[in-house]
Amino acid sequence: MNVLILEDEPLIAQGLEREVRAHFGARLGNLVLHDNVPQALAALAQEQIDLLLLDLNLHGANGYDLLRLAADARFQTIIVSAHAERSITAFEFGVLDFVAKPFSRERLHKALQRYTGRHTEAASLAVKKRGALEWIAMADIDHVQADGHYSNIVLCSGEQCFHDLPIDKLMALLPPHFLRVHRSYIVNSLGFKRLQIGAGGKYALDTQTSTGIPVSRSSYPALKQRLLG
Repeated sequence: MNVLILEDEPLIAQGLEREVRAHFGARLGNLVLHDNVPQALAALAQEQIDLLLLDLNLHGANGYDLLRLAADARFQTIIVSAHAERSITAFEFGVLDFVAKPFSRERLHKALQRYTGRHTEAASLAVKKRGALEWIAMADIDHVQADGHYSNIVLCSGEQCFHDLPIDKLMALLPPHFLRVHRSYIVNSLGFKRLQIGAGGKYALDTQTSTGIPVSRSSYPALKQRLLG
């Protein structure tokens, strides 16, 4: 895996590099440090980056500008910033975590663990609740429904919350056991219960929490195999 650290304070950048190397060990491929947005954009264009550690104040420039300019890139982002009041904006970009400066070693490693654990049930997803950014466990998600340019997340408890990312981009943040069963639906396969077969080649999926989730014809064979297996 390749990591990019974008931080304009040399001592903090060195500390981040040290902790990233300690956390990932032999799994770390290339680690690049830059202190401004143009350099970081050039690095993103030249090499596939898996994880970005991003400061928000870069010699007066806005770190969010990088995320806007690289909106189509597939990397995950952890923001490390003294501007905790800007954490809600981070949600709009689907960041993994927001680490407020000054931070402890334990807090940073917790954020890095969100990346290494993103393909497990213990991984978390940031959602907006009551005007604040909260984390929900992937295991607590029943399914996701497209809602225009946003996504409606339905929890196993029946509670619903919204994510500012469209369903296509949100899919990239979810572990492999989340399956796209319809252009408007993603379902946690660990909660599968029943696949309904209706007249006219119409299919619907029941989970432990929900019933009648639409299933496209193209998704039906794989879902059938998953349920039988």
